[in-house]
Amino acid sequence: MADDVPYLPWEHVGQEPVPTGKRVGLLVDPRRCVGCHACGVSCKTEHDVALGGFRIRTHYLRRPDRDTHLFMPMMCMHCQDAPCIPACPNDAVVRRADGRVEIDKDSCQGDTSCIAACPYDAIHLDPHTNQADKCNLCSHRTDVGMVPACVEVCPTEALRYGDFGDLDSALSKTADACGAQPLRPEHETRPTVVYAGLQAWMGEAARGVQLQDGENDIVYER
Repeated sequence: MADDVPYLPWEHVGQEPVPTGKRVGLLVDPRRCVGCHACGVSCKTEHDVALGGFRIRTHYLRRPDRDTHLFMPMMCMHCQDAPCIPACPNDAVVRRADGRVEIDKDSCQGDTSCIAACPYDAIHLDPHTNQADKCNLCSHRTDVGMVPACVEVCPTEALRYGDFGDLDSALSKTADACGAQPLRPEHETRPTVVYAGLQAWMGEAARGVQLQDGENDIVYER
């Protein structure tokens, strides 16, 4: 675990949280998600994502307690200990000052080491550019005071954007109040995308049994 990267509000050293520095991220609430795919469609439109590639995906998780599904949006987790960064031999995966992880298109040479290193299957190779591509939390929007496209279009506020490094931010307070947690904490990557109402079965179920495209509602088996 990197010593020079600050902890999120709910990550404790001993008994006290030690949050410092800006750490932008998302609070995802599957309990609010209705599986409408507005996030995926807006993302593909905003970033001209190639067919078959995803910056954000909606997983359909079959609930173990009743015969229905829970919807789980997934994207790059913008990990504070991101394994994709050291995996890239060209230093094309970089961390911005606000904590988000981006791919430097000027440096990316299409090496797939970052894809293999990501435990969340959040990076894909764009067939048109032959470069790695993933969610960057719409930095071109947030840099001018807007929210990511997926957050803007979500009709149920299942996706919320903000700064986890600020304990007084609305996002930090909401995440702390609802007991939000990172998905698959066993990877120890310390994501800045966290989930409200997370239950133990969701992490395994979200490994990709069912995935829907969002453009044509075709189910892909992974």
